[in-house]
Amino acid sequence: MNLKKLSVIFSIILIIFASSINNSYAIKTISPPPIDNEYIKSLEVIDNYMSILVKSVYIENLDKDQISKDIKFIETLINNLTIKTSKLGEKDNDVILSMQIILDYYKISIINVKKFINDKDTDALISATTSFSLGYNSSSVLRTIIGKAS
Repeated sequence: MNLKKLSVIFSIILIIFASSINNSYAIKTISPPPIDNEYIKSLEVIDNYMSILVKSVYIENLDKDQISKDIKFIETLINNLTIKTSKLGEKDNDVILSMQIILDYYKISIINVKKFINDKDTDALISATTSFSLGYNSSSVLRTIIGKAS
């Protein structure tokens, strides 16, 4: 019986530790300077809304209706940028693929946010934060690369 209590306590500590590491890493990222490119500007807007969404999920008193509206809005932005980037020429395949990967990370994050809101699954919250962090950092790198190329 003591072993079972100990394993439950250890699991809770591990979840808290993992989520705090992911959150602090995701929140403390530094954005590169803004770039005059319509695709990058659209991506920056999505980055900002995703950041707000992920941070708002950690609030204890969630407004599920507002978060659902925010998710639908972000999904619309993601779909619009996906359509815009898919129309780029073949010479821009690297940019297209990079954008799609970043947007896919954000889609995964949104799926996990929805799962967390519906099921209160802490693993989904950790996955949402991790996916957001990967997408945001990839976006920052892409914006830096494009900024240097401009």
